Amino acid sequence: MIPYKDLQVGDWVYVEVENERLEGQVEELADGQVCVRTYEDNLYWYEPEEVDPIPLTEEQLFSFGFEKQENPEIAGPHGIAYVKGPFIIRYPDKQNRAHCLLICHGEHTREIEHALTVHELQHHYHAMTKILLEKPESSEGKIEKTA
Repeated sequence: MIPYKDLQVGDWVYVEVENERLEGQVEELADGQVCVRTYEDNLYWYEPEEVDPIPLTEEQLFSFGFEKQENPEIAGPHGIAYVKGPFIIRYPDKQNRAHCLLICHGEHTREIEHALTVHELQHHYHAMTKILLEKPESSEGKIEKTA
């Protein structure tokens, strides 16, 4: 569950549609409910307790256009980093995804002491770059179904 106050239009979340867990994007927030667009381009309204965070995995980072960097100058001596433009997500210990640094040119580095979720990354990225973090549309212009 994601608290209603933590949701924003554009957030990527998990919802359940006909007993299937799907990835979708928040389209609207109104009267304490959340409207989510799924891969089938359908809109569904949910109570906040029916909306779950998506864990931030390497696959998710790639889907947002991040590139993996293992260069010690960027990732650190034992770490790994993911880069998109001026924004870097650095995991100082590549085995520990519960601790990362968010770095953006001209901004203070943010240290995160828990495993990030997709919507949290979207919020940090927007706050630090002033650009919305979005997934490129598939070739058909629809949200893709998750495995």
